[in-house]
Amino acid sequence: MANMSAKTQTGRNGVSPRLAILAGVLAIAIGAATVQWLRRPPLLPVALPANAAGLDPQVRAHIDGMVAIVRADPRDAAKRATLGIAYAANGLWEESRRTFLDAATLAPDEPLARMYAAIALEEMSDEAGAVREFRALTASFPGFAPAWYRLGEGSMRVGDVPGAEAAYQRLSELAPGEWRGPAGLGEVRLRQGQPAAAIPRLEQALRIDRTARPAQFLLGQAYRAVGRTNEARLALALGAGVARHPMPDPWSNQAPRHMKSLPDQLAQADELSAGGRPDLAVRLLRDALPFHPGHPGLHNQLAVALNRAGRPGEAVALLDPLLRDDPKAVTPRITRSYCHVLLGHPELGLADAERAAALAPDTAQAYLAVANALLARDRDADAVAALRAALRCDARNAEIHVELGDVLWRNLGDKAAAAVHFEQAIELNPTLAKALGHLGLLQRDLGNPALARATLATLQSVAPGSPEFAELRQALAAP
Repeated sequence: MANMSAKTQTGRNGVSPRLAILAGVLAIAIGAATVQWLRRPPLLPVALPANAAGLDPQVRAHIDGMVAIVRADPRDAAKRATLGIAYAANGLWEESRRTFLDAATLAPDEPLARMYAAIALEEMSDEAGAVREFRALTASFPGFAPAWYRLGEGSMRVGDVPGAEAAYQRLSELAPGEWRGPAGLGEVRLRQGQPAAAIPRLEQALRIDRTARPAQFLLGQAYRAVGRTNEARLALALGAGVARHPMPDPWSNQAPRHMKSLPDQLAQADELSAGGRPDLAVRLLRDALPFHPGHPGLHNQLAVALNRAGRPGEAVALLDPLLRDDPKAVTPRITRSYCHVLLGHPELGLADAERAAALAPDTAQAYLAVANALLARDRDADAVAALRAALRCDARNAEIHVELGDVLWRNLGDKAAAAVHFEQAIELNPTLAKALGHLGLLQRDLGNPALARATLATLQSVAPGSPEFAELRQALAAP
């Protein structure tokens, strides 16, 4: 056996059995690779902006970078979808739709690409076409809750109330922790002329999320329709003036970082700065400077963010050249006034503020800057006069009433006059926590604890997490 002949070790055709097996395995592997190659996603062109030269410079640079990423890996559906999000975030809806449709072709099992393609169609004013696509999407992906939300919203816009009701009902079943389901059903009842039936649905939405301001506004409408006027007034105020934000989905949180137009950058920076994150606002605006080197609005907004970040010296360095170039510019002069006060130079701040008021005598912000500088110089009575001038320019500004009430109360001891201004602020904005909190504290100081407790109850209903609520509750609990 050990000396088996070569003839015995080969097959009848002269091929070794082992080689034959290897050849078979190789053929199978080649066949599998061929099938895999044939099944791979198609090589699709990249949708490009129709008017790249007309884009905001920072938008164009961002889009160019995203396009390069897709071109380097054109069969990657996720990268193409990210390009679609970048297009959408900057209002390029046609390019966005083509890109999302391509992403859906590359990844047919991903519902988000198809949903965002339909959203783009909606933004292009084809609401009926978008509803058809949302409906088809829910048929293909019946367990995908965001598609049912979009179908409900779209159906309401095109007047298909029964279709919206069915979509919101399915959304409520798939996502019981999502307030938009019961809120949508409540809106359906309102549209059907059944406000009493809408109220339980809308109250359910607010039990899920008490900060859902669109649901508050709908609830206010329902309360008003059934004659519950006091509750209606508060609910309508809580929900007034707020945009309806779509239901979150796995892609929606990506959009803000792709918003690169200058108006979007300024709005984001203002929100960050006012929300206690001025350093992030400074970083955002500094990144925009190379694309808009001579834009006075950008420089002023950056100065505001620097001032709020406790860096007024840097802010003044930005503003000085603006005012040398345009001595009659009001907005940067007002901003510089606040910077000078923060730097400990109220006399310079007052000079800037008074010059701004002379240049723009109908601008409330100029008189507010005057009042700020006067308060820094302990000229409280003069500050009250400046605040009254600001109020004449903007009589429905509740915040000015609060500032005026604070100075009258805390600085000048005129509690009766202060109470009038706090009450007027609440009349203008029943949900303004600062006005409610200060009125409650003043009522306590005036020896009216019952009124103060009633104010606390109102404050608890509108802003239970506010520092004003905590302060008033603690004051009323003290002996």
